[in-house]
Amino acid sequence: MSTTCPHGLTPSACLICRTLGMQPEPEPEVKTRARRRAGKDRTDVAMPDVAMPGPTGPSAVQPDAIYQPGPDIRRPGSVGTHFALLIAGIAVIGLITWIIAGVVFAVLHLIEIVLVAGAAGWAGYRLGHYRGRRRGS
Repeated sequence: MSTTCPHGLTPSACLICRTLGMQPEPEPEVKTRARRRAGKDRTDVAMPDVAMPGPTGPSAVQPDAIYQPGPDIRRPGSVGTHFALLIAGIAVIGLITWIIAGVVFAVLHLIEIVLVAGAAGWAGYRLGHYRGRRRGS
């Protein structure tokens, strides 16, 4: 009676079944021509000797213990790492603040220049208009 494992080989020839110690349950042999032909066709396939070790090969490996992975333990960073991150954070915040303040003061300076130029132009116009009127008379 020849049974096959889930991998399509005999249990003695299947390395996976031998390693895991799995033995498939024997199937009742059906006496029909189709069954014999299918079995005959399967045994006619030549398999290399390397892929099918003999039944006298090593027995299934049984591990002594199976260790489950433990929970991930996250180690807290060192004081030096925290201090370096704190200094880097302060530097980034300071840089962003400096850039924003520079933009704000640049806009205020442009407004100041426009206002001073306007006031100087108005004062020059008024002064010229006043002097020009006195000269002509």
